Amino acid sequence: MRNDTIFLDDTIAAIATAPGQGGIGIVRLSGREALGIADRIFIRKGGARPSALKSHTVHYGDVVDIKKNEVVDEALLTVMRAPKSYTREDVVEISCHGGTVSLQSILSLVLGLGARLAEPGEFTKRAFLNGRIDLAQAEAVLDIIQAKTDAFLKVSANQLKGDLSEALEALRGRLTDIYIAIEAVLNFPEDGVDDRGREKLIEDTAAVRERVRALARTGDQGRILKEGIKVVLCGRSNAGKSSLLNALLRTPRAIVSDMAGTTRDTIEETARIRGIPFQLIDTAGILEPRDLVEKEAIARSHRFIAAADLVLLVFDSSRELGAPDESLMEAVKGRNVLAVLNKSDLPRKIDGRYIKRVYGEDKAMDVSATERAGIDGLESAIVAHVWKGRETGAGGLMVSNIRHIRALEDCQAALERGLLSLKEGISLEFVSEEIKAAVNCLDRITGRDIDADLLDQIFSRFCIGK
Repeated sequence: MRNDTIFLDDTIAAIATAPGQGGIGIVRLSGREALGIADRIFIRKGGARPSALKSHTVHYGDVVDIKKNEVVDEALLTVMRAPKSYTREDVVEISCHGGTVSLQSILSLVLGLGARLAEPGEFTKRAFLNGRIDLAQAEAVLDIIQAKTDAFLKVSANQLKGDLSEALEALRGRLTDIYIAIEAVLNFPEDGVDDRGREKLIEDTAAVRERVRALARTGDQGRILKEGIKVVLCGRSNAGKSSLLNALLRTPRAIVSDMAGTTRDTIEETARIRGIPFQLIDTAGILEPRDLVEKEAIARSHRFIAAADLVLLVFDSSRELGAPDESLMEAVKGRNVLAVLNKSDLPRKIDGRYIKRVYGEDKAMDVSATERAGIDGLESAIVAHVWKGRETGAGGLMVSNIRHIRALEDCQAALERGLLSLKEGISLEFVSEEIKAAVNCLDRITGRDIDADLLDQIFSRFCIGK
């Protein structure tokens, strides 16, 4: 993390609240002229100008357009002086009524007095450039805004708090110690390195490698919490897929009918099961198409099956296994599948023992979607199938950002190469380069070593005003 503060020359401004009408809206300014601009548009009840106010105080007054000699809105003005602000610059926030016209009028006033409209994520980018947060923490801000579940919100909040950054700094410190020890031998070759010294380097490097590997392995779980799991419901016509979708959603989203082929296109909905976001996709029943619409719907069903993280293969247990079922069983071979024997409330005609032999006892569930019988067990099986018995984090930490995961994988690869060189007795100069490469990989995550274009790309994903 940078320790020096970089005061940029210009002052930026933006609406910091979501578009549309609301009870309150906020216009945020950051930069050298933030307080000076506030002086020219805000009249405090009591008279003192914003530039004379104490930091971290809130004041009631009017926002005025001096040129027109009229009040734009009444507002609360918050003053946060550098360096104790979000950006480590002088920050002013004007909280007014949350109407579009009011917000745009105030923004126009501050832009007309010399502020520049902020770029997407520029407030957070300045917080990073000024050393208040590192890059991993900056990206956590976006993750918090976009969090779909309580579980991922917690992961992101811990990352913003600095848990991941602290762990990476600790690993960086251990690698730096290893690098210094190797450089000492290289700079004083007369001392050399005996077998015990080389074994110690192997031991220390392997320990860091294992920690990096454990952290990288949490990437799958982190991605699941962040992006969700794509679950496709497929089965022969009238197997009860739509009823099952409604049961998992706990709402009658899909039309349910005894008439075969009611679902003529895919239906996509999001559900949270045990705190994990799932994208549930109900596909058209696999039957002989009666027209071009059904032909396209069935082709689309097969495409969704191919792209699914998990397939719920739904069987109608009140009917004997038929050719459409067998065709689907063949189509989902090699996929991640849970077999769902639906309509368990009706007399059974399907050979359930055969289905369970094919997919396994723990991957074949008896349910009645209409009666909600077995749904809780199915949800537990879905979650267990997703986690696959893995621990939820390495020492309480979890990574979810694909950029972080790749950097950790690159770090692990560099350490693997360094370990191989140590074990084969190759010159320590080559080991030193691999340790340095591993450190650089960690620095890519925290922003110590980051390309300017990549930095712009990261912050471009933020909304304006954050």
